[in-house]
Amino acid sequence: MRHASFTLATLEVDDQPLRLLTASLMVVRRPDVAALDWEVVATTLPGTALEQRPVALVMTELLDGRLFRGDAFVVRSDEQRHVFRGGGGLQGLIPTDDLEERP
Repeated sequence: MRHASFTLATLEVDDQPLRLLTASLMVVRRPDVAALDWEVVATTLPGTALEQRPVALVMTELLDGRLFRGDAFVVRSDEQRHVFRGGGGLQGLIPTDDLEERP
């Protein structure tokens, strides 16, 4: 199993920015599984909880400003803590992340 994690500077949910305190993206490549597993965990300033539903995420990585995009599902959310589970591909990964499929 290979994985990569990224600290996020920004996070948009369906084109609406969240007011982040902290957020991270974790991506996992499991052996013999074609699809990547990925998850975003975010803590925000107090606001409104998100309902459980499919969403489109746009994220900017903190250190190099790299942009990530992907469809996800809101797993849980309260006024400050939010967990999103990737529901498909994730745009923005590069070869040096070492997550591409291997034969």
